[in-house]
Amino acid sequence: MRFHLSSLRRLFSSGRVCDDTRPDGRRQIRQRRAALRKRRIKALLAGGLVFGVGATATVAAWTDSETADGSFNAGTFDIELSIDGEWTSTNEMTFDTAPMFPGSKVYAPVFVRTSPDTTIGGDLTVKGNGIGSPNAMANALVYRAVTRTLTPEAVGGFTCGAGDFTASATYAFGGASGTVGLKSPITSGNEPTLEAVGGSIQAYCFEVSLPSDASSDAQGLAASHTWTFDVESVAPEN
Repeated sequence: MRFHLSSLRRLFSSGRVCDDTRPDGRRQIRQRRAALRKRRIKALLAGGLVFGVGATATVAAWTDSETADGSFNAGTFDIELSIDGEWTSTNEMTFDTAPMFPGSKVYAPVFVRTSPDTTIGGDLTVKGNGIGSPNAMANALVYRAVTRTLTPEAVGGFTCGAGDFTASATYAFGGASGTVGLKSPITSGNEPTLEAVGGSIQAYCFEVSLPSDASSDAQGLAASHTWTFDVESVAPEN
């Protein structure tokens, strides 16, 4: 078969030449483009995977909280004195006394407890306040006191007299063979514990004496004295 040169030109220009005779340039371009698209898709997938891992790592854990309320009430602390065990009397001690003379002794009881609504116990301290400007009578007077713990039921049977001042008694002031001057302030070294809600009674018996060698200057004079009962609360043991 013969082709004229002009025929060959028309044939190439019309694009009818078979693919086997085409240059490889276009095919390679298409292949490179396809490969590039695949790499982009893989890159996007890889990027999405990395993003997903990062998002999971930064999500905060769920939390919840609750609150508890506490309320607190102060307790009550109070003491009561009695001179007759009835808890309705005044705090004026009543000594069984007629006009005193040298060698005479007089006696008076005092009872101490926590009040019925007191919620905590405490340690009791007794102080003799002394006399700031004593006269001859006050200068001459001496005293001592014994104490013991009673149950509330035993208060009615308590007696206070010379028979209580034995060698085995518990002395708040003075001793079995000694006294202290009424004119001078002094604090008892005995500190009994009072129970809460009036659970225990601390009973005292005071003896006041006018010594047999008292000066005649004390005649016709009078003296008064105050004892103070202090109680300090004590925390209960757990």
